[in-house]
Amino acid sequence: MERAIVLVNLTPGTEDTSISSLKKTPGIAAVYQTYGIYDLLVIVEGADEQTVKAVITEKLRANPGVLSTVTMKVVS
Repeated sequence: MERAIVLVNLTPGTEDTSISSLKKTPGIAAVYQTYGIYDLLVIVEGADEQTVKAVITEKLRANPGVLSTVTMKVVS
């Protein structure tokens, strides 16, 4: 199982819809709303690195409320 932690900045006012949508997305294990520099902390899981990459690029970043992301690959 591969994992990544993704810090997300959202368009103001899209928090509720973005969180709801992301929580329903296959491959996204958890979504936490945060205060500070980033709006969300998202845990992405997949069978391999390619699956995790696809979830991040094709689903998470494609969400209309997402402005930017910072991805950290979990190594252990």
